Amino acid sequence: MTGYSSEEEQIEALRQWWRANGRSVIAGIVIAVIGVVGWQQWHAYQKNQELAAAGAYEALSSDVGSQDLDAATREWATLKQDHTDSTYAVLGSLRLAAARADAGNFDAAAEALRWARKHAGDNGLGQLSRLRLAQVLDAAGKDDDAVSTLKPVPDGPYKARYQELLGDIEMARGNRDAAIKAYRAAIAANPPEHRRGLIRMKLADLGAEAEPEPTS
Repeated sequence: MTGYSSEEEQIEALRQWWRANGRSVIAGIVIAVIGVVGWQQWHAYQKNQELAAAGAYEALSSDVGSQDLDAATREWATLKQDHTDSTYAVLGSLRLAAARADAGNFDAAAEALRWARKHAGDNGLGQLSRLRLAQVLDAAGKDDDAVSTLKPVPDGPYKARYQELLGDIEMARGNRDAAIKAYRAAIAANPPEHRRGLIRMKLADLGAEAEPEPTS
């Protein structure tokens, strides 16, 4: 320090400053320490939750693999209750829904897919959940509900699959023009080559080309 004539004055000045500011300094240090510790604890909690969600998903997958759908349903309940916002809960819903659909239990499959759709949002998993829900509804003979679920058709990697399924439903209904329109939209969405070939075959069955014929 400068401006003091002796060491004793410097020491006294420090004492006076500490009396005036010591509590606020200590409080600031305590708050900083609490903040660091709190962040570390929160980070550890989040990590533990993620590990627990992953464990529940693995257990569900194992139950599905052994065809124990009752046990898988209990694991799904744990995921929904304890890990609602986890991606593992959505993935578990999709896995269980597929097993239920394979078992012919379309209503139960739709239940899991509706939950997945609601909690996944409008990202890729949300679009996949909606697509699979439409497939299950169509398999259950609820074609009107399936079409409503598919619309609006999203942009992105699932656009072609949405349009192809719309085409399949309209073809089954006997709506040839609507089916052709949907199949052409599916090809325009640039699907993988193996899907493109399949869609072209479906168009050929309807006596149509991938592209509309030019008008004179």
